[in-house]
Amino acid sequence: MYLAIGDVHGRTFWKKHLSEDFTEFYILGDYFDGYTTDFSGEYKNFKEICSAARSDERIKLCIGNHDYHYLSGIIPQRYSRFQQKHYRAINEILEENIDMLKVVYIAKNEYIVSHAGLSATFLKKMKDDYGVKEIEDINSVFIHNRNILTFNGFNIYGDDATQSPIWIRPPSLLKDPAPEFNQITGHTQFPKISGAISATGTKIIFIDTGERESIYEF
Repeated sequence: MYLAIGDVHGRTFWKKHLSEDFTEFYILGDYFDGYTTDFSGEYKNFKEICSAARSDERIKLCIGNHDYHYLSGIIPQRYSRFQQKHYRAINEILEENIDMLKVVYIAKNEYIVSHAGLSATFLKKMKDDYGVKEIEDINSVFIHNRNILTFNGFNIYGDDATQSPIWIRPPSLLKDPAPEFNQITGHTQFPKISGAISATGTKIIFIDTGERESIYEF
């Protein structure tokens, strides 16, 4: 059994699933900037998530856009609910655990798992500019160049196939998904966990359900 939850935003319901008999458990990022949580709760929760992941290699952590804008060494960006007052503390705990925060995973040799999704356009850029051969090689590129995830494109909402796996929105992802794999993504809220068939026939599963404590089993 494989499990995945969408955007965390300080919520602690992930803990309820640790006792389940899972093969891998994917947490899709956005650990900070919650709608109803406060900084102290988010900080403690992220620390506990990282501790759980360090003690159990089956727990896999993605990076989200609401984590990214606190990192060092990036082109300065400020998204909604950015916590300027707590920037230093969030930056420090993210940097302490950056080795565990991946851009993209391959699960069951069938699914791409990331915060927002991987487009064919972005994957091609990684291949052309950085010599990426396998999808998970994007994680190695990110180690050396964090700015590959910088917000870009012409749509202020992020609905552009050029956007990175922490920003692309569903309409663009469905039109231009990375080939061969199905995908599991968060980032954009849906009333419930939803699936759609992309332009290339692959399945895209959207698992960010806002404040609902949803978990996806696959």
